[in-house]
Amino acid sequence: MQTFLTLEHDRESDIPAEYDDVRTPEAYVRHFLREFSEPGDTVFDPFAGFGTTLTVAEELGRVPYGVEYEEDRVELVRDRIDRPENVRRASALELDFDRFPAFDCCLTSPPYMERTMTVNPFRNYATDSESDYEAYLADLTDLFARLADHAAADATVLVDVSNMKHEDRVTTLAWDVADAVSESLDFGGEVVVGWEGEEQTERDGGTYGYGYDHSYCLVFRADGTE
Repeated sequence: MQTFLTLEHDRESDIPAEYDDVRTPEAYVRHFLREFSEPGDTVFDPFAGFGTTLTVAEELGRVPYGVEYEEDRVELVRDRIDRPENVRRASALELDFDRFPAFDCCLTSPPYMERTMTVNPFRNYATDSESDYEAYLADLTDLFARLADHAAADATVLVDVSNMKHEDRVTTLAWDVADAVSESLDFGGEVVVGWEGEEQTERDGGTYGYGYDHSYCLVFRADGTE
């Protein structure tokens, strides 16, 4: 497994202007789906967002399934893929995974949380949804434990995540997420993803949105796989 690579941070599709565009770039999804899945595989994203994982999965001949909490985003994703019935509106934390086929590859980016935040990322940061960092990590631990139970025997789980700098403080989000997911899946290591391109260099003084010029792909495997 290659442990460092550089990808274009430019996004290849547009979303409505009223949304903050924090999507994972298509180049990231394309690289890791090619690396860790095969044509015909079932690809799942429990935090579908605007559907980047699902649209790229279809582009590469995989079968996409996804879940998204925000109803308006669900409709946007359904308009972007050939199998709109495979996208459901639900909270990933409350989802019955038996409503989906077992997945061969899960590629997702959970909503990020900085350690001092008090709103719930799983409720799209609504001001009336209180949470804290420890509760957030506990929710992720539970979610990925349930995901592990629904993985195919040779499944891979890929998590797009970054550490975060805020007001001179660092939240070690990537490492904490790795610990949470490792409770139920075998950690295979991380790939450091450096970013380049006009969009990346023009935004946030040349950093990847969270105070760094790189992010990670955390690689996990279902029990018993190589």
